Amino acid sequence: TKFERYRRYQEEDVKDQWLPFEDVKEWDLAEWLVKNLGQTCTDEFLKLPITQNHMKLSFHNNCLFLQRVDALPHGQGWSCRKVTVHGNHKDELGVPLEEKVELWSCDPLECVQELIGNPFFKADMAYSLAKAYADHAGQHRVIDEM
Repeated sequence: TKFERYRRYQEEDVKDQWLPFEDVKEWDLAEWLVKNLGQTCTDEFLKLPITQNHMKLSFHNNCLFLQRVDALPHGQGWSCRKVTVHGNHKDELGVPLEEKVELWSCDPLECVQELIGNPFFKADMAYSLAKAYADHAGQHRVIDEM
């Protein structure tokens, strides 16, 4: 799968396994920044004198940081289109109100292929029917649409 090919590439080239970041320390910092700070706070943190003078990062502002994050391998793309939604309320002339909204979507086939191909989910994949029970004794069967 795509995930396994990328992992093999990382393992073969030890020098580049943390790309687009310089090393494991920069990788860990990037992970922390994404999980804990918004864009404004990230930019402020990266511009602190102590950060710039002592950390020697390969990125010094939020824009460069996000470029590195965007360079990471990622799943299939999303597309956006404008859609006009007609409401059930009417204006003073009796015309239904409408609003333009963004509709984000992705190709469901590509999405399913990516999920099935991701080794992280391998242990949880089932390709045949299975009976599920709510109790260990198998007395109360769970029946749902999945």
